[in-house]
Amino acid sequence: MYFRAMSIYPPALINITLAFVALGLYIVGSRRFYLDRHPFLVFLLTAVLVDGVTAVLASFGITPTTQLPYSDFVPWQSKLFLTHIVMASFGFFGFIAVMGILLVKGTRLPYPKLRVFQYKVLLPIWIVGEGIALTNSLVKILFRIRIYDYI
Repeated sequence: MYFRAMSIYPPALINITLAFVALGLYIVGSRRFYLDRHPFLVFLLTAVLVDGVTAVLASFGITPTTQLPYSDFVPWQSKLFLTHIVMASFGFFGFIAVMGILLVKGTRLPYPKLRVFQYKVLLPIWIVGEGIALTNSLVKILFRIRIYDYI
């Protein structure tokens, strides 16, 4: 099967770049918090800020995206899109809650269950949710299709 690659419009890569930056910050911050290696709060805070900005920019169409002629609507009928929304949102708001706890109670307490939960539950959930969106974006750029239309 032959796929015609789409010419890449550089501004369309803004959201993808921001998502990868957030991914790196979440991984570093979450791992550092899990291992109790300071500073971790600055990484988590920056990750949440970058993730939030990316979500707002993408959701409201402020940053350019790859436009396809038949996909100018939000794919609410797609199970994959809904999975992305639920998982990425759960991870995002979960990390906001973790940061709230850390900011209110302090960063020097042991938090054994919270450390494990945020690293072994929240982080993987967010990665899967965001991974779905990143995969869709990259497939749109490379192959001119939106995977949300098929799953």
